[in-house]
Amino acid sequence: MFKKDSKALFISFLLITVFISCHSIDKLDQALSLAEENRSELEKVLEYYKNDPNPLKLKAAIFLIENMPGHRSYIGDEIENYYKELESIINTDTTVDVKNEEIKKMARNYSKVSFQEEDIKIVTADYLVRNIDQAFDLWKRERLVGQVNFEQFCELLLPYKCFEYQQLDAWRDTLSIRFNRKLKAKLDYDQSNNSSYFVATQINGDISDSFSGTKEAETKKPLGLPFLNSSIYKVAYEDCFGSALLATMVLRSHGIPVAMDYIPQWEGKGGAHAWYTLLSDNGTFLPFSFGLTSNPGDIFFPYESIPKVYRVTYSANEKIARYFHDAVYKHPLFDLFEKDVTNEYTQTSDLSVQLLNFRLKDKYVYLSVFDSQSWNVVDLGIQSNGWAEFECVGRGIVYLVLGYDGRTLVPISDPFLVEKNGDLKYFIADTINKRDVCLQRKYPRSIAVADIEYRMVGAEIQASNDKDFSQYELLYKIKEFSYPDLIKLNPSQKYRYWRYLSGRNTYCNIAELQFFEEGKDCIAHGDIIGTDNIYQNNPDMVREKAFDRDYLTFFHSEQPDGAWVGLDMGKAVVIDRVRCLPRSDDNAIHDGDVYELQYWDRTGWKSLGINKAKGKYLSFGLVPDNVLLLLSNRTRGRQERIFTFENGRQVWW
Repeated sequence: MFKKDSKALFISFLLITVFISCHSIDKLDQALSLAEENRSELEKVLEYYKNDPNPLKLKAAIFLIENMPGHRSYIGDEIENYYKELESIINTDTTVDVKNEEIKKMARNYSKVSFQEEDIKIVTADYLVRNIDQAFDLWKRERLVGQVNFEQFCELLLPYKCFEYQQLDAWRDTLSIRFNRKLKAKLDYDQSNNSSYFVATQINGDISDSFSGTKEAETKKPLGLPFLNSSIYKVAYEDCFGSALLATMVLRSHGIPVAMDYIPQWEGKGGAHAWYTLLSDNGTFLPFSFGLTSNPGDIFFPYESIPKVYRVTYSANEKIARYFHDAVYKHPLFDLFEKDVTNEYTQTSDLSVQLLNFRLKDKYVYLSVFDSQSWNVVDLGIQSNGWAEFECVGRGIVYLVLGYDGRTLVPISDPFLVEKNGDLKYFIADTINKRDVCLQRKYPRSIAVADIEYRMVGAEIQASNDKDFSQYELLYKIKEFSYPDLIKLNPSQKYRYWRYLSGRNTYCNIAELQFFEEGKDCIAHGDIIGTDNIYQNNPDMVREKAFDRDYLTFFHSEQPDGAWVGLDMGKAVVIDRVRCLPRSDDNAIHDGDVYELQYWDRTGWKSLGINKAKGKYLSFGLVPDNVLLLLSNRTRGRQERIFTFENGRQVWW
């Protein structure tokens, strides 16, 4: 992720004073002093615009220079050779697999590309002037002067780079030419000519179409190495951060005011998310929620609770500058060049959180949310007199406050829920009042997982002595998803062939199919039979996957209807039980797996015991009331999620 590379942890005391200076003239002079031998180049820019007919150009130049300290770029022959060699491989007319293999080999030679320098020491006058003039030309040409004020222009169109370590090249020229086919193909009409929304949707579609079904769509940038230069569009990205960076560059190269936003940690599931957002014609920001596959203003995850959203900026954030200056411990999440925009996306609250009695070595404290295995920091606050203060925090989420004890971050509050109305509910274990709980999963079922699991509904278990099942006995039909873990069968006779016949439009998606002979506890074996054709000829989806004991692999037929998979037992036998496990995320309770239930007891997780599952459900007794719980599968798997047990069911947080 680009965030790991763009941390300003190396910012010097002198540099910090630039950002917390009260007077603009002092800030400019201090920034120029940091340029050292490059100061004359920056002074040329100021002199160049001193008598320009447009006084805003001088103000723009001052803005760029004042906020330049802390921005960094790769320099030197090694990075230039890396760019050239990588581009050469990408442009080769060969297969994607060959390209990716060559890129991997090449990457070993550049595994230590790290020589960086502050932009203020290397940016030339010519480069800065050209970028300033281009930005003003776009601002005027795209008729955005009335839509984008000068302050917004400075952040969304003016900067000579869109992200840290971006090469200082002619990116506006390259990308504006490359991505304009849809614009040229459209007939002009008055409303579209004045609409940044219209232009943004066309360009975004152009970027998406450029990768769809192309070799470039599967060519991967080496992990851990720098982004490409302005030919960045030739490499597809594996994650949302990469596509957001690309689109931000392309849209700004066309004079479209966009910013890149990101969530450092989702609530209720693992991982982060990044996207870009358009300053629209009516002055509001409209996010491209799903990146290249969405349009600005598409509904932004209405079913998700959002703890924090940050926007990447060019200007320095004085709050973060003071944090870097004053904090004893400096957390790597926080970036000098970003700002909090959470209240643009969700209802927020300013919090006062009661702290436990801890002796801390720092006045700064951290708000965290849970991510599968640990509490991850999402926000920064101040502690005083036993309370922690945080601003603009998303609601409907469980948080925990962490503090620095001189060695590491430790929990310093009870976990608490910020309810939808803004009230705080603390989870403090009630060890007097206890109860039994019955659990079904260790991680919440997503919409996508639920849809795929539902493909089991409509399937039938059949038996026959005819290999083509021209004559068969229907032994069981799955009518709803709450079918038993071990389905009991009552065949009228012995059969040689046994199968799972999928329902309509389900592609015979099944993770595991287990037959049990009468009087035997071990899984029956036989020759695997069934539908031959598999989805997109993918060898990872063959029918053998339904019998490999791996709950994350599955059979996926080419045909949506009428597909089946089963066993030829070699002779007629009686099968009296069958287990049908759906294609899923492997986070349900599985028969025979060993699980541990824990609860949070102020300083960490405390075990409530270890149980072996029998069927789809798992029971634990003597569980304290009003606690956060965590269920772990000790047999396999890593995904876990905190939950409470309310009204007889798991409630995920």
